[in-house]
Amino acid sequence: MATATQTALFGPDLYPPLEKVAGQLSEDMRIVTDLRKAWKPTIGLQLFDARNPVGIYDPHMRAAIFHECLAWTRDLKDLPDPELLATAAPSRLGFLPRGEYLLRALRESFDVPDTPFWHAVAEQVYGFTWCLSDNTKLCHECVHGSCSAGMLACFPDYLHFLGELPVVLDICTQRVSEYIEHVHRDHGPGPHRKIMDAWLMCVQSVYLDVLHPKAQQLKFPNDERRSISYRLINSAGRALALHAQLEQSQIVGTDEEVDAISFASTVMHDICDYRHDNMAKEYYNLLTIVSVHQGVPSTAMVRRFCIDVWAWALDNGALWAIHLAGRELAWQIYMARYQTGLLLDKLMPPHKNSPGVGVDPYGDAVLNAMNPMLKAVGRSAQPGNYSLRDRCQNPQRYDDLLQHCVLHFKECPRCQGYDAMTWQERVPAIGEAYEKKYTDCSCMNIISAYMILTSPDRLWWLADPTAEYTGPQEEWSALLC
Repeated sequence: MATATQTALFGPDLYPPLEKVAGQLSEDMRIVTDLRKAWKPTIGLQLFDARNPVGIYDPHMRAAIFHECLAWTRDLKDLPDPELLATAAPSRLGFLPRGEYLLRALRESFDVPDTPFWHAVAEQVYGFTWCLSDNTKLCHECVHGSCSAGMLACFPDYLHFLGELPVVLDICTQRVSEYIEHVHRDHGPGPHRKIMDAWLMCVQSVYLDVLHPKAQQLKFPNDERRSISYRLINSAGRALALHAQLEQSQIVGTDEEVDAISFASTVMHDICDYRHDNMAKEYYNLLTIVSVHQGVPSTAMVRRFCIDVWAWALDNGALWAIHLAGRELAWQIYMARYQTGLLLDKLMPPHKNSPGVGVDPYGDAVLNAMNPMLKAVGRSAQPGNYSLRDRCQNPQRYDDLLQHCVLHFKECPRCQGYDAMTWQERVPAIGEAYEKKYTDCSCMNIISAYMILTSPDRLWWLADPTAEYTGPQEEWSALLC
């Protein structure tokens, strides 16, 4: 059994890193399989060293991982109603490349060959962070350092289908060590250290998640707000939001507002993954967390929350929040592994008697307490009206931004007609936006903003158990989830 002093990730020497830390981090990743064999509910708690520095720069979240880990050692709740959760979807795939645009980004940190496998890694692993950040506005070393931290998290996360990834493990831990060192050397106390801290929290939480045996049935701990915080950590939602916040010269957003923004952007990932996660009995999906704690389908409550957050962001000049959410959705559509475009194109409308009908959009007190729009202007007079424009206090700002997007789609040869395309037809345009993103993120931002401004009903059908998927289905392993 590993103890706190036997791991670097949970040990005392991570910030700033000692020379030996990279090698120890590699060993941490190599012992995951043995730790899984020795699993018991307290195993995660036994890894923590009280002197571990992770969380010192982001104290808002510091206790979340430990307390959620502790909750799993206590009495767990059972899924109240299996019919709450939608499951029909195309099969989940492993490492499958979509294009060839992102290997260049990966090669800035890793010397890897030009093969389909490494193109897939560039898209699905390294690209998850790179595609969601404006690399033209942020510190170059921090962008690639955070990409490497995200890559490190995939070693436990993709444990069951790593393929050739172990050949870069030692380089990856070295890059993460260099990232930690860079932040301490070149950035003073402030947001850059906080972002790095959030990424290491993400790696810790994913590491702890994979130690659990694969769930045979959906069980969950008793605190919805704490589980939401944990999901914002293990999804990298908070780390990505803190980084995107720096894309604007004037920082907009308190810690609580960043939580709300990261919730809304992570929903764009989780709603696309929702059906696969439910098939695999995965609890850590924001829509699932809300559904099982409230005992009703979460679509109305989560959609209301997201619309309110995005309206607040537009009213307060936090355009980064709109860009981040849209980039997360664009990445999800682009990844061949998820087949999200196929799922969206082959989805039928929910039944009129869906169990989600009649659910109060403001029925979750936890989400209401997180909602910055409720603090600013109060509840919508029409809770069931999900028009983002109608919720904005300054609809002219919405109109101007949408008009800018539509005009761009008429004039830009890369994005031409994007607003009239099916979801699957959008994939090549997203790929070309990634190609341009090395020097100019404008196409990516316009595509992203457009999808959030329009927030189509079909996207929200994904979470409705009565919205039938009519496309091909094949058996797939929950280990791919």
